[in-house]
Amino acid sequence: MANMDAEPLARPARPRLNAYTKAVRRERIFARLRLGWTYGKIAREEGVSERRVHQIVSDALRRQGVDSASDHALLQFVRLEGAHALAAEAIDAGDLGAIGPYLKVLERLDRYHEAGATKAVYDDAARERLLAKLSRLAARLEARAARKAAEPAPAGPPGGAARP
Repeated sequence: MANMDAEPLARPARPRLNAYTKAVRRERIFARLRLGWTYGKIAREEGVSERRVHQIVSDALRRQGVDSASDHALLQFVRLEGAHALAAEAIDAGDLGAIGPYLKVLERLDRYHEAGATKAVYDDAARERLLAKLSRLAARLEARAARKAAEPAPAGPPGGAARP
């Protein structure tokens, strides 16, 4: 009789995710990122590697066209707010060791704030759109004024002249 302890137990294969379950997982991951969870903590909770979580986030941002610098910076900014609050509370409580992490969080917040700042593009096309919008507004105001001018004056009280 063979010793069963000598044979390694086969791990059951993880079920393959379909499009729906992948979308649900992606939403969970982004929700947790917004709550300030680390990639490592999300990976443990989802049962995947930290690298896989990075891949999921990157792929989702790239596919959805959300990968603009300002959107990514906003996501990072929201994630760092929790760390900023915790470090500030620790410093307020007298923990001098929290000053280093606090300064690091401030540095990252500043970096993402700069990256998230969008510069308004005001080119010839934008000027044309603005001019067209102003022209439509002016035309509506002129039409309204013309309608008011064409309306008959309100009639006075019945019976002719008003009594003193």
